Amino acid sequence: MLRLSVFKNPAFKNPAFKNRAFNILGFKKSTRGFTLIEMIAVIVILSILAAMGGTFVVESTKSYQLSQTRTRLVNTGRQAIERMSRQLRIALPNSVRLTNSNMCVEFMPIASGGNYLGHFQNANYKEDYVPDALNGASPADILVVSPHEIEFGTAQFVSIGAMAATEVYGVNPGSRAALGSRTNTQLTLAAARVWQRNSVNKRFYLLNAPHAFCVVNNELRFYDNQDATSAAVDLSSSYSLLAANVVATAPFALTAGAENRNTLVQFTIAFAHKAESVAFNHSVMIRNVP
Repeated sequence: MLRLSVFKNPAFKNPAFKNRAFNILGFKKSTRGFTLIEMIAVIVILSILAAMGGTFVVESTKSYQLSQTRTRLVNTGRQAIERMSRQLRIALPNSVRLTNSNMCVEFMPIASGGNYLGHFQNANYKEDYVPDALNGASPADILVVSPHEIEFGTAQFVSIGAMAATEVYGVNPGSRAALGSRTNTQLTLAAARVWQRNSVNKRFYLLNAPHAFCVVNNELRFYDNQDATSAAVDLSSSYSLLAANVVATAPFALTAGAENRNTLVQFTIAFAHKAESVAFNHSVMIRNVP
């Protein structure tokens, strides 16, 4: 109550009285401020904290950006590898080959297939095989086949008994012929011919024009409708871009198939952007059904 009455005293407005009252009541009026050293110390501490906080923000942002970049590379790589795998699995096994200094893997997709029942020697007589170098039969252009339908693309060629890529590509391949016309039970070739050999299981395949996957100028490209008579992929032709920023010195490797062994295609491709790089090593097995 004494302190409250002092504050209400009109004399309290007098500075001298006010200071004396503060001293009597135990209050001390401080007139001391910050020194220059204290202010410098505070500024230094705040600067250090700001620098540490800025570094944390920068590193966090950089880490997030690298994570995003790596995720995009992984997604791009997976999509590209998945597409190549799917398309190679429907290729004629012995049509897969490496071209363009092994920077391209070329193949002929299967449009349809089945079993052949033979060929016509004349209008009224049918043999249960096709003419080949072993049986010495005369060239024939009409093949009788089991019912079939086109399942993929457009059938342009017929293949029987292919054992190597050299028998499928080129000007006069022994196991590939141009298709003239077809029904679901009969194939008419563009020209009568003698085949390299008969298929062990009497199988025929209808093929599309060659397709290829190539690594060119750090790009993964898809080329379609290539020339089956050419020894290499025409890199100047139109293409679809599957991925950019591709790093690969030997992107494709091939283990050729045989009658009792599947064809194996291996991919070794890296996708890179700035400091991030994601490498893929993948194998595709193409089932060989001669």
